Amino acid sequence: MRDLTVNRFRTARGRILREMIGRLAAKLGRPVTVLDIGGRSDYWDNVGFDNIAEIRLLNNDESEFGRHASSDLFLEELGDARNLANYGDKSVDLVHSNSVIEHVGMWPDMCAMADESLRVGIAGWVQTPAWEFPIEPHYQLPFLHWLAAPARRKLLTFSKDYRDLDVRGRRFHIDRINLLSRKEVEALFPGCDIYVERVLLPKSYTVRWGPEGVV
Repeated sequence: MRDLTVNRFRTARGRILREMIGRLAAKLGRPVTVLDIGGRSDYWDNVGFDNIAEIRLLNNDESEFGRHASSDLFLEELGDARNLANYGDKSVDLVHSNSVIEHVGMWPDMCAMADESLRVGIAGWVQTPAWEFPIEPHYQLPFLHWLAAPARRKLLTFSKDYRDLDVRGRRFHIDRINLLSRKEVEALFPGCDIYVERVLLPKSYTVRWGPEGVV
């Protein structure tokens, strides 16, 4: 059941992004360039490549490179989402990231990524899981992300993938993920459109911005 729900959301999200890219290309009068922060090439199989001239996959770990490239549109780049100094203001048609901003660090790090994304992107699409949803999406444990860090670390003993780690190892994984609430997403991306996926409660947020008629 969970896989069916995930696939349904992924398919719908891909369609919405594909339509947004089409509108942006029409607005600009040409295929668009995409900067995919923390991206993988196989993600784009669900979106498609219509109206896209180039997709730059920006990662801070070279082990992410060379994963199942399905198109010659991809370029791979080593970098930091919090500092896009190699990119000028509005130098990218579309800044994209999928479930990345919750991994970049604490609040100042997330602010830096948000500010840089808004600075370089004419348009943008930034998705992140919702803190309000009761199942933590990375560990698939209920209520874990609503608890203090020591309690979260202890609950990881109930996850088959993390139960064999020592205290230091489990705390490392707890601290590297910081989910965002709706109010926090709004604060990071003021004035942007927020698309909400729901299973009764909000399940994820997608921030979108761009020229009039694109979002």
